Amino acid sequence: MNIIKSEKISYTYPTYQEDNDEGKAAEIKPALRDVSFDVEAGQFICILGRNGSGKSTLARHLNALLVPNEGTLWIDGMDSKDASKLWDIRGNVGMVFQNPDNQIIGSVVDEDVAFGLENIGVPSEEIQRRVAQSLENVGIAKYAKSSPNKLSGGQKQRVAVAGILAMNPKCIVLDESTAMLDPRGREEVMETVRKLNKEQGITVITITHYMDEALMADHIFVMIDGQIAMQGTPGEVFEREDILERAGLRLPQICQLAHELRKAGMDIPKGVLTADELKEAVVKAVQKNAD
Repeated sequence: MNIIKSEKISYTYPTYQEDNDEGKAAEIKPALRDVSFDVEAGQFICILGRNGSGKSTLARHLNALLVPNEGTLWIDGMDSKDASKLWDIRGNVGMVFQNPDNQIIGSVVDEDVAFGLENIGVPSEEIQRRVAQSLENVGIAKYAKSSPNKLSGGQKQRVAVAGILAMNPKCIVLDESTAMLDPRGREEVMETVRKLNKEQGITVITITHYMDEALMADHIFVMIDGQIAMQGTPGEVFEREDILERAGLRLPQICQLAHELRKAGMDIPKGVLTADELKEAVVKAVQKNAD
């Protein structure tokens, strides 16, 4: 079952046009052009692309912060252009943005997580239950009575995820949510959302330029100039170095090493994604040569 279905959506940001030296109106480049894709419920999706590729614009369409100028986007069966479904859509798809400080408004962690629930009139006992469960699910229950200002970047971002999780969404979208974090913080956040995906079946869509984060995805979309230039499993996508280079992206380190070893003549199979897989492949290749 598809939780997201896009049919040829296009979007151009509203821009004031000034005449150029030739007296003609300046051309406005669409941020999205004829983008079609499906996301199945329970999938872990990664959208890759350089700055300006359209990936963050696409992310903002996924809970109707933006709606397409052309084409149709269905979110859990609801047309994102249907204003009467706006709050249902946003209840089903939660957004986690780049800077956690911009999403945290409470002076205490559990108060911040409860904020959205209070706004929609959830009873107090149910709020307490959901907040406690959400903090437990993201691994920061011990910080419930702490000030967010005392937390690390990764912990703050997990507070933001907990606030979304308390709303019982079907899908969580992370728009460059690890871009401002150190490596440890990025790992904390990605481990958290991967756990939510695997253990609770929550659909996760992460927009990033960190190639190592894409390795854990079920499916990857690569964007170039507002269009999906390539899609597939990590194994399929990371074999297309030509398209990745055109997209301004580099292979993950393990994939790059495997690629270089193949170029050097070593019998390394395609689709190697982890250090353990590469180690096993190298051992087999060496044993084969020895025989």
